[in-house]
Amino acid sequence: MNGYNKYQTFDEYILDGVVTNNVKSPYVLVKKTNDTIFVIKSNNKNDTIKYTKKGNYWYTKLYIEETQSFLDKLFNNSSSKLLKIQEICEKFIYNDTVIEFLYREDEKLRMIDQTIYVNTKQHCLELVIQNDDLKDFKNLFDGIQTLVNNYKTIFPIYSPKYQSRWYNEYEKIIKNNTLNIYEIDSSNLKKFVTSKKLNSLGEFDNKGKLAWWF
Repeated sequence: MNGYNKYQTFDEYILDGVVTNNVKSPYVLVKKTNDTIFVIKSNNKNDTIKYTKKGNYWYTKLYIEETQSFLDKLFNNSSSKLLKIQEICEKFIYNDTVIEFLYREDEKLRMIDQTIYVNTKQHCLELVIQNDDLKDFKNLFDGIQTLVNNYKTIFPIYSPKYQSRWYNEYEKIIKNNTLNIYEIDSSNLKKFVTSKKLNSLGEFDNKGKLAWWF
């Protein structure tokens, strides 16, 4: 494709293609300008991911999945157009860190189930927030940064009892082609959560979400 370069995968932490001697399928096509990056996965060529420069960070918005609401499923109403729920992931990328703001949006464009994930190659921080935690910030990124930078004073650590807000920390370990996820508890002990076999796209192969285990 015109202007695109072929790479094995795309390293989203540094926003660059990963070079290998023998590129295997699936792979990525990448085109870069000063303020825009376009990425196409070979196993999903109909969907182009666009990253845009926004001052000191890069931004992209992904529409992950559209599902029926609980009531639609309960009454088996597949024809309803009013109760569709869209899962959306907005990403802010800077300093080798990917912040994912994941939420669902109802038919009135109201955000529900808002969660922030702060991803590095070795760790992930999960912040479950309330629907009004970001309402007083004119700039969404500034609000998210404020919550992330002060999460230990704002949020309690996750507990099995009900909490409207909480945080949790995870460690990510890649061994051979398997990505293992461990939860870090309040005593700084690691508990295995889940694992995933990676293909040649590595972490980049999961509907656009780095925090794929949620």
